Formats: sequence, structure tokens, C-alpha cells
Amino acid sequence: MARPRAEHAHTAALEATLELLLSDGVEGVTLEEVAGRSGVAKSTLYRHFGTRAGLISTAARRCLVEHPTPDTGSLEGDLQFLFERFSEAEDERRINDLLPLLMDEAKRDPEIDELLSSMLAERRRPIRTVLQLAQLRGEIGEDLDLDTAMSLVIGPFTYRKLVERREVTPEFTRAVMGAAIAGLRATAGAPVR
Repeated sequence: MARPRAEHAHTAALEATLELLLSDGVEGVTLEEVAGRSGVAKSTLYRHFGTRAGLISTAARRCLVEHPTPDTGSLEGDLQFLFERFSEAEDERRINDLLPLLMDEAKRDPEIDELLSSMLAERRRPIRTVLQLAQLRGEIGEDLDLDTAMSLVIGPFTYRKLVERREVTPEFTRAVMGAAIAGLRATAGAPVR
């Protein structure tokens, strides 16, 4: 009988943490505030999550969406599939809002830094695999460094969101994808320096 209550408390605490993160930033997340918003006792929060960083980490990880790696037979089709999926999932939009907040806090908190690293690795994984498949098909240069290729694909979105603080629109996504794909395909016939 206590099990459903514990699960309810766990879920309520995580939802309250996400709400606080998105409205007040990392500094706005305190165990007192989460307890007040969720109705979960601070002692329960300590028991479930250990620390404030543990609570933030668990809440943020709940938003991670596992994206299956597509294999449509073309780089363009694979990237289009991924970026459509990225824009459709509600939790994915939450991640896009959470990442900048976590980046700042990661400079000061090793636990948040570890969380950020694992979240970014999960976000990059399907894109890296799509690029590897494109190399195997000969669509992009076999010697092209995949980290550089990922930067070409992801970099404009990061700049738009974090530096310009502007919305990533479907039109922007299409323009970036077209330019990135053209640039990557150009490496197939040319030696990479």
C-alpha cells in the first residue's frame, strides 16, 4: 500500500523540480521550494534523491527522449527524420530549455556537470550514428572527422538558441539542414584537410 504513495511522491517532486527549473532556473530549485510545491516532505526528498543536485539530475533525466537511429538510406532523410522527432516531443522541448540552465550550473557543480555530459552524449548519439551511416554509403568523406561534422549540423542551432536567444523555426531548420547536408556531401569527393 505504501508503494503507490512513494511513487506519487517521487513523481510530484520531480514535476515540481522541473517547473522550478524552467521558471526560476537552477538557483530557484531548493528542497524547501520543491517540498512546498509538491507536498512532499523534505525528509522524503532527501531519502529519494540524496541531494539537491540529485533531485535536479533525476528530474532532468526524465525529459530525455530516446531517439531511434533512422536508416532511410540517405543523409538527408535520416537528418530530416531526427530533427522532426526532436521538434515533436514535448520533453525534447523541455530539454532544449533546460540545457542552457544546466550549462551554467555545471561550471560549479560536478554532479550537474556529469548530468550535462551524459545528456549531451545521448542527444548526439543518433546524429553521430547517422553520420557514420552516411560515411559507409559514401555520401560524406570517409576521412571526415565526425565531431567536426556534428558541429556543422548542431552548431547553428546552439548558436541560435543560446547566443541569439531566438526561436529555432522550421524555416531556420530547413535552411541549416540544406546547407549542412550540401557541405557534408561536398567532402565525399574531395580530400579532407
